Amino acid sequence: MIEYYNYNAKKGLYVKVPEYVKGCWMNVVNPSVDEISFLEKEFDLCKENIKDGIDIHENPRFEIEDKKTYIYLTAPTSKIIHEHDSSFLVIYAKDQFIVISKEPIEILDNIFNPKFSSKKVSSSRNLVRILRLLSSMFESSVHKVLKDAKRDRASIKKLKNRDMIRLINDEEKLNAYISSFAGNISTYSRIFRDKNLTFLKDEKETIEDLIIDMNESMTVCEQTSKTISNMRSYYSTKLSNDINETIRLLTIVTIFISIPTFITSFYGMNIVLPFQTHPHLLLYLGTLIVFVYAILFWFLRKRV
Repeated sequence: MIEYYNYNAKKGLYVKVPEYVKGCWMNVVNPSVDEISFLEKEFDLCKENIKDGIDIHENPRFEIEDKKTYIYLTAPTSKIIHEHDSSFLVIYAKDQFIVISKEPIEILDNIFNPKFSSKKVSSSRNLVRILRLLSSMFESSVHKVLKDAKRDRASIKKLKNRDMIRLINDEEKLNAYISSFAGNISTYSRIFRDKNLTFLKDEKETIEDLIIDMNESMTVCEQTSKTISNMRSYYSTKLSNDINETIRLLTIVTIFISIPTFITSFYGMNIVLPFQTHPHLLLYLGTLIVFVYAILFWFLRKRV
């Protein structure tokens, strides 16, 4: 799917148009083979780079080819099953600004939303907006996981299996984010230093601030992941101790139940036993059983 958005100066936002207009924003989502060929021929784009752009596992990186800048980035996503982030491609060139992805990107919802108008627009400003929204999405998602982790840590003794499943999912998400942070920060730095990209002074300052913010978010991400890992270790140890205690209790119960059977079974055999014909045999056996129970109980209390 290929969509074209042209900036409407009166409305201060991008408006969807039916066909390509010079300098418009092109949004490409999961292009077909024919659409990839169209992009390659019509806009002189690298076919292999386009294919890399629709690979959700592509690593963030920065490339320049035929005076066109290919910027691969990774964004948080909730639209792909079993995935916490997804890669996309921004193609930055003269009179061209193209975003290519496998699935719709959440950050573009803000850019094309009528509520978020902009008085100024340019390819460089569009790129900075994407970088800023991308950083904001990561920061928001990381702090949400951090908030949940703090709440769970405060009530760690009350955690259930479903809570641990959620924590494991959060830890997987954070590990995916850490990998994305490293690649995105490197790409942001390349964008900031590259002389082929022209930015206004305030745009360069914004990118520099975003690099700092992303580094801080990655630190929070690593600390939160470590906290969750410690909680999982505590829960595993607690679960193991609970299982051992349960087995110990069942063993004790089994011994208690088997003592009367063990003693009385002797008198069910066809052999001569002491006091077998004694009129108070049952009383003696009962006393013996109580005595054995008392010794066993005393021993267990000493162990505890």
